[in-house]
Amino acid sequence: MTSSKFNKPPLTSSEKEQKAEEFINFTLQNDHNLSFKNKTKRILQKEPVKHMALRFPKTLAEDITEISAITGLSINAVCIDLLRSTAKNKLKILKE
Repeated sequence: MTSSKFNKPPLTSSEKEQKAEEFINFTLQNDHNLSFKNKTKRILQKEPVKHMALRFPKTLAEDITEISAITGLSINAVCIDLLRSTAKNKLKILKE
C-alpha cells in the first residue's frame, strides 16, 4: 500500500477560526510595532568631516581629475576605488 504524506487529519472549523484569529492578532501586533519604529526614526544629519592633506605627484592628481571628468564620479570616489585593492591586500597581510 502507498503511504500518505498527509498524516494529520484536516483542521476542524473551530481550529481554522482559532488559527485565523492568531494570524490576525499577530499581524496587528507587527503593524503596531512597525508604526512605533517609524516614529522613533533618527534624524539624518550631515556627519562631520575631517580633512586630510595628501601629498602625491601632480601627474597622479591630473590622472584622478581626468578619471573623475570622464566617469562623472567624484574625486573622493575615484580615490577610494583606486585604493580599494591596495587596502584589501594590506588587510590580508595584516591578518596573517
